[in-house]
Amino acid sequence: MRFVSAGHSHRAHSSITGAFAIAALAFGCGSGSLPTPRHVQVRAEDYVPVPYHPRSPPIEVVPTRPTAPSGLVWADGGWEWDAERFRWVPGSWVAPPVGAVRARWVIVRRPQDGQLFFAPSTWRDASGKSMSPPPPLARAQTRPGGPAGAADTGPVPGARTDLDD
Repeated sequence: MRFVSAGHSHRAHSSITGAFAIAALAFGCGSGSLPTPRHVQVRAEDYVPVPYHPRSPPIEVVPTRPTAPSGLVWADGGWEWDAERFRWVPGSWVAPPVGAVRARWVIVRRPQDGQLFFAPSTWRDASGKSMSPPPPLARAQTRPGGPAGAADTGPVPGARTDLDD
């Protein structure tokens, strides 16, 4: 298993998260790199205004890579906005269609008035059209203390489930 922070390029992490990552590397949990989908930038039309930032992304425990089919990639977890709150969607091993690319979630602030805008992770086919994400073959588990209500992950042993945004 490997521990990764799903939002390492999107948000600053607390010193606790950094300390955990260093400890994981020291114990050999974080060696090597994961194959990832080809990435593209989000499109302007993907952004929606949001009233607040999501909380820091949870630490994900990456399951062992399934042996079949070939061409599997790791799609990091990401936030989704449902018009009222952010919800974490865990990372997973997927088999993307040939030519598919992925734009990772991002949040930005407009300098003129401070308004936040969020764009979710999206998949696009070879022609650039939005497509449904490939079905997950093995999903990450979040570390205890991760977000409550994470999609399709089931409870994490020892995690509180009474937390809400």
